[in-house]
Amino acid sequence: MIILIYLLLILIIIFLPFYFLFLVNTVLMGGHDLATSKKAIKKIIKIIAEKKPGKNNFYDLGSGRGNVVIAVKKKFPQLLVVGIEKRAFQLFFAKLKTFFLKSKIVFQKEDLFKADLRDADIVYAYLWSDIMPSLEEKLQRELKERTLVITNTSYFPNWEPTETYVVWPKKPDFEKLFLYIKKSF
Repeated sequence: MIILIYLLLILIIIFLPFYFLFLVNTVLMGGHDLATSKKAIKKIIKIIAEKKPGKNNFYDLGSGRGNVVIAVKKKFPQLLVVGIEKRAFQLFFAKLKTFFLKSKIVFQKEDLFKADLRDADIVYAYLWSDIMPSLEEKLQRELKERTLVITNTSYFPNWEPTETYVVWPKKPDFEKLFLYIKKSF
C-alpha cells in the first residue's frame, strides 16, 4: 500500500510540471488545449472513409498533441498526414508520440495562417470561433475546389455546411462537426 502511495506521488510530481507547462504555453501562445474526443475522431474517420476514400493529403490545423493526426494515419496509412501547430510544447509531445508509434506524420511548427494549404484534400480544424471568419477567407483563397473541410464546434460564417454531425446526442452543442466542401464563388 505504501509503495502504491509513493508511486502515485512520483507520478503527480512528474506530471504536474508538464500540466503547468501546457497551461502556460497555451496562455502565452494562444489557442486552447481541448483535445478532440475519441468519439469525434471516430466520426471524422468515418466521414473521410465515406466522402474522400481516394484522396492523398490530410491537414490538421492546430494539431495540438497529435491525437487526430495519429488516428487518421493509423486508419489511412496511404494519406500524407500533416499537423500544423504553432505551440512548441504541444508539438514536442505530438512528435514524441508519433516517434514511439512509428507513425510517419509531417509536423509543421507554424501559424496556420502562414501555412501553405494548396495541396490539402482534407482539412480539419478545432479552433476558436473568433478566428473562423479569417480562416474561411484563407481556405477560400487557397484550397482546391472540392476539398473536404471538417470543423469541430466552431463553424464558418458564410459557408453552408454540407452536413452537420452531432457527436454527443445528450449534449448536442458539444463537439458538433460541420462538413464543408469547398466551392468556387
